[in-house]
Amino acid sequence: MIQNFVISVKTATKRREHIMCEFGKQGIAFEFFDAVTPTDISKYAQKLSIPIINNQRLTDGEKACFLSHVALWQQMIDENLDYMAIFEDDVYLGNDSQQFLQELTIWLQQNAVDVIKLETWVEKIHIKKAVTVLNHRQLCPLKTFHTGTAGYVISQQGAKIILDYLSTLDAFEFFPIDHVIFDAIISKMSVLQVNPAMVIQAHLVSEDDTFKSLIETQRKQNVNQHRRRTLADYGKKYYRSIGKRTFFQRIAFQ
Repeated sequence: MIQNFVISVKTATKRREHIMCEFGKQGIAFEFFDAVTPTDISKYAQKLSIPIINNQRLTDGEKACFLSHVALWQQMIDENLDYMAIFEDDVYLGNDSQQFLQELTIWLQQNAVDVIKLETWVEKIHIKKAVTVLNHRQLCPLKTFHTGTAGYVISQQGAKIILDYLSTLDAFEFFPIDHVIFDAIISKMSVLQVNPAMVIQAHLVSEDDTFKSLIETQRKQNVNQHRRRTLADYGKKYYRSIGKRTFFQRIAFQ
């Protein structure tokens, strides 16, 4: 069974009201997970053994976001949950999301997958031929980086793979959580993309300041400021450059 959690700062009243409305109108059960805040970074970094405190690549907002996701993965392992759906509190859900999640739950009983990305950033990405279709949505192997962690399903095995990878990094090697899952170790896991996507972040479809992403604003100001490029990075960049002009495609939200 998939358990649904929404990461949200405890005091973010308007965002929580939005989520209760968005999930409630489709009858999707969920629990709020109180997000790690910048003032909690030190406590959670030590608790989760993630040496991120002195990292200069990430903003405090990105560090807090990173630790929020890791805390949920650890909770899944501690409670021995098979799968967990993790959402952020600024999402819109697509049509018939409840039915899709129900069909996905049944499908996962017979099929092992590490991560399923429910979200789209409407950017060009590389996906392969669908492995199945559930409620008019394809599940396609994801082969290139796709921004965002606002909506995804993760297995306990997938969480362990990511946590094992994180344990090999020193304080200065950490980078945004979406780059970890959907880029750095994407080749080491089975990762599927839902197409069309059932989740999109509000700032991509709404100008409401309630959903303005401080993390994204900070990330744009901080992007690549401290990142050391490797030969593999340049190879990926070249591949994406060619792909975006040829066979890559945008994932629609529906």
